[in-house]
Amino acid sequence: MDVITAIEIQQRRGNRRSIFVNGRFVAGVDEEVVLALGLRVGQQVSEDRLAQMLHTETVQRARQVALNLLGYRPRSRQELTRRLLLKGYPDDVVEEALTALADVDLINDEKFSKDWVASRLEQRPMGKVRIAWELRQKGIPPELVEEAVEAVDSETEYELALGLAQRKIKHIGAEASDEERRRLASFLRRRGFSWDVTNRVVGEVMPADD
Repeated sequence: MDVITAIEIQQRRGNRRSIFVNGRFVAGVDEEVVLALGLRVGQQVSEDRLAQMLHTETVQRARQVALNLLGYRPRSRQELTRRLLLKGYPDDVVEEALTALADVDLINDEKFSKDWVASRLEQRPMGKVRIAWELRQKGIPPELVEEAVEAVDSETEYELALGLAQRKIKHIGAEASDEERRRLASFLRRRGFSWDVTNRVVGEVMPADD
């Protein structure tokens, strides 16, 4: 049976440990891996135990990558999954790492969706259709998308669209030509507003000649 003969702190990275088995270096792992697996000098280790150690280390690295990504901005679980897979982590490692973060609420698609809607309404106004599309692109489940966009009622959409239209016509002019109305309507539709809201707003800020 193989035996752990040394666990040494790495000089350049104090949170890393070098594991030696039978006097031979076998792996560098995070200190959390040592604690999680209860590794200690003099402990006998089988091949399965060593494989478990390497797997746990890989999960820890994937978890840290995900935490670094979350440090830049909130992300959905699917966004993190895609990034970790692109970095070459196996499916089971990705699932285990992200489940650990979800268990402590660092990944929460429901909260992410609601925060995304609030951010869009305050910082970059757009309609329900566009917001729902963005959330689906981020891998949010349909039921959570539907729940999140419920916060955007028709009157809220109208007020957002009206504010955008009023700012837009400062640049394209307020003359009520058919071409200008089409341009404004196209702009509002691209921002995800419904036809009903779009027609109401265009009719208000660019009324057609009788």
